[in-house]
Amino acid sequence: MTSKILAAASFALTFVVAATAQSDKIYLVDGTVVEECKVTDYGVRTVRYKRGSSTESVETDKVSKVKLAKFDSVYARGLRDADMMLTLAREQLKGKASVMAQLGFVNAANQFFDQGNATQAVATLNEVSKAFPEGAAQPDVFRLKFEYYMGVGSRDALTVAKRYEQQAIGGAWPDGFAVEAAFFQALSEKSSPEDFQRKLKSIASRARSANPTVAGRANIELAHSMRKTGSVDEARRIYEGIAKKDSIDDIARAGAYLGLGLIEFEGTGGKDAAKQALLMFLRVRLETTEAWPSLQAEALYYAAQAARKWQGPEYRYIVGRCRGILFNEYPNSEWAKLAKSR
Repeated sequence: MTSKILAAASFALTFVVAATAQSDKIYLVDGTVVEECKVTDYGVRTVRYKRGSSTESVETDKVSKVKLAKFDSVYARGLRDADMMLTLAREQLKGKASVMAQLGFVNAANQFFDQGNATQAVATLNEVSKAFPEGAAQPDVFRLKFEYYMGVGSRDALTVAKRYEQQAIGGAWPDGFAVEAAFFQALSEKSSPEDFQRKLKSIASRARSANPTVAGRANIELAHSMRKTGSVDEARRIYEGIAKKDSIDDIARAGAYLGLGLIEFEGTGGKDAAKQALLMFLRVRLETTEAWPSLQAEALYYAAQAARKWQGPEYRYIVGRCRGILFNEYPNSEWAKLAKSR
């Protein structure tokens, strides 16, 4: 009897440990989340995971983010220290923990970029690219480089976008990555507004099923271009459509809020329109916390400008608060520099 009780207890303990071990999360581009799983393989074509006793997989271009349950504990000393994060990622690489290592390298690169150390950030991305030529971190390597070069106005952005497309097509990566690379090329190539809008419409159509994230962002860029060239009503329609979607990512949603705010701010509606613009800009800060820092900084800048134009109750406090956050959290942004000049 005792042996049966012990056996049962041992089984129960094993079950609890197994269940606890399956605490990773996989966030998909359609807004769904795969929970209570264990990510076992992080490849550029598929992400494999265990859930319960079964092994499942999803194409990597359908994955927006992977959150490992043990990430914070493994990288505890590097969460606010890029150099330590990089050191720990190398330890994970040496220990053949490929999933944890890839996420650590990408996190370290992000931190280096945030610190203004682009040289080390690019070196870190090159390191993970070399270590995991077939890893799911490969698209992040291209994304982060592209975002940096676009941010500083470098022609290297176009070079990265073309290389991304070559790798995606030549390596038979899922089509969502090739669509994203085409989107990056459209953003970095110099073309007329008409040609730019034509490319974006084509990309948004192609990405609708292949990469919904890119479809949303391409439509936002299309709306921005239309707004700037006078097609304000059409731009508003696109912004409002994206803002209302439940599954849209924070970057596209932030772009929609910004666009709607700018339509009101740049229009002739006076103080009431300025108030509506202010509320839209503040929604970027409050509702799209994972949007790019550049979008957050832009929204804070325009929120301060809209508050000045509105001049409603406590508008000075709002201006000061927005500028304070802008200077403290995004001191190196173009928007912080512009705010200081005014």
